[in-house]
Amino acid sequence: MAMDYLTKESDEIRQALSSLDRTERALQAASTNYTPSIKTERYLTGEEVCEYLHISPRTLQTLRDTRQITYTAVSDRVFLYPEAGIREVLQQNCRVAVSD
Repeated sequence: MAMDYLTKESDEIRQALSSLDRTERALQAASTNYTPSIKTERYLTGEEVCEYLHISPRTLQTLRDTRQITYTAVSDRVFLYPEAGIREVLQQNCRVAVSD
């Protein structure tokens, strides 16, 4: 009676390792792209807002200081910005380009 041993070269092991690799990549992608929400609102970090609006951190601070953008202070130095508030500011300040 022949006994089959599982080795790294076994089809079953290769399939299992391949499945684990796919799962790991999917989990890493989900972790990278995950933005937690509070109730139904998504909140962005300052870095995300700067990237989204193409502004500097100093400009974002000015927008906060002048109350032109809504935010929640989590601590003295950590701020979260509601995505809906960012979109609302963009809508309010949208200008239609006039062509000659």
